[in-house]
Amino acid sequence: MLKPIKILPKTIAWNGISLDVPLTWEIDSLDATHLLIGGNALPGIEIKWTEAPKRFTLEKYLKKFISQSQKKLKINIHELPTPELFSHPVKQFEFFFFSWENASSKGNGTLIFCSLCKRLTLIRFFSESEIVVNSLQALMLTSFTDHPMSGRTQWQAFGLNFSCPRYFSLMEYSFKPGCYIINLKHKKKILTIFSWGPAVFLLSKISLSEFAAQRLPQLKGFGKTGVCARGNTIEWSYRHGRFKNAEILPFLSQYSLFTIFKICHDQQANRILGIMVDSPDKFEQDLIKGSFIGE
Repeated sequence: MLKPIKILPKTIAWNGISLDVPLTWEIDSLDATHLLIGGNALPGIEIKWTEAPKRFTLEKYLKKFISQSQKKLKINIHELPTPELFSHPVKQFEFFFFSWENASSKGNGTLIFCSLCKRLTLIRFFSESEIVVNSLQALMLTSFTDHPMSGRTQWQAFGLNFSCPRYFSLMEYSFKPGCYIINLKHKKKILTIFSWGPAVFLLSKISLSEFAAQRLPQLKGFGKTGVCARGNTIEWSYRHGRFKNAEILPFLSQYSLFTIFKICHDQQANRILGIMVDSPDKFEQDLIKGSFIGE
């Protein structure tokens, strides 16, 4: 199958949601089910989504979500007809277009229901421009997806760009200046992605190994040096108890965790990247090898 032609230059992908935006646009704020994206200190698009209850009718589902969204976003929503000639490559999407307004601004938007994953998404544009074929709004909408289209989920935010098996779900995240962390979970398995920067400053007086030991003092043993497409790497593998001194109690050995941590100095991006996998079953080498700093 041929991939669709990418017209807008930048992709933002977060917690299953993905769409293309102008190059200068960045994420202004986010949470697990919300994105606010814009450029030049102005909002451009807001996305909010929810998962369907086990039992629902689409009409009641829409009405409840619209009512909640109007209250939370402090806007009034008015139904609009589907723009002429508008279509989306994903045929499982149903679109419900609207205009919105509040005391200080107004614009257009759409609700999108996916009959496959049952997710309902509200997208509102901070523009009164009509959504017509080849308009910026239409191009963003046609690039939109609300669940992984393959066996992996793509994540692209704040310079991070990686994918992981789709069965991992978002557990928690932190985007502090100089340190980004995303924790993903599948059953008892935890996948953690790190990004630190600027690398030139952080590694000006210490080595990559010393930096890892400072930031993650729980690391055990000696790291194995290597290289990947992004730069030099160091990898640790060790087994440990779930709590302090647990390994000295033989009857608790069955509850040990197998940890792999790999760190990389990406000189081109001026970042220090890391990936950690904690698993109760085995050393998850495949997750490391298939990662954004894999071999």
